[in-house]
Amino acid sequence: MTERQKWPVPFVLIRRDAAMRDGEVAGQPNKLRIPGNNGRKILATEVVPQFGEKEICDPLWHVPYVLPTGEGGVEIATFTEFAGQDRHKHETGLETYTVLKGTMEIYINDAGPYPVHEMEEIVILPCTVHEVVENIPNQKNSGVEFALLVRVHSINCLGGVDKLRFR
Repeated sequence: MTERQKWPVPFVLIRRDAAMRDGEVAGQPNKLRIPGNNGRKILATEVVPQFGEKEICDPLWHVPYVLPTGEGGVEIATFTEFAGQDRHKHETGLETYTVLKGTMEIYINDAGPYPVHEMEEIVILPCTVHEVVENIPNQKNSGVEFALLVRVHSINCLGGVDKLRFR
């Protein structure tokens, strides 16, 4: 890495098929099929080695690699119908959810659920309470495609210190 280059790669290409297969290629279980998972981080404030994460060294993304962006940076994650997000808000982070496949349901400030359909986006501004509804279908088999695939981008992210949970 040169002095002028801040990142180990000039770009990160996230292929849909890599997200759909998740860890199956790396010989791990597909995390995105485990009920109650919190999605798969691709960019994050930091790499968490105890979760098996390693720093990205190749522009073509694959599990378990993560690009650390530091506090106040950007996070990008993928999740499926097997992930749910508890009721929470971010003091500084702005989140954009893009539905790549299926329909996501989200509560905003205790209203909803609001359906967000395939190829639609919803932007959640800081201090907005929100919760993504977990919608696990009967099928969990690896041969069955996910019914829902969502990419979430968090901007001005401070990681866990910015996430305030509510019951």
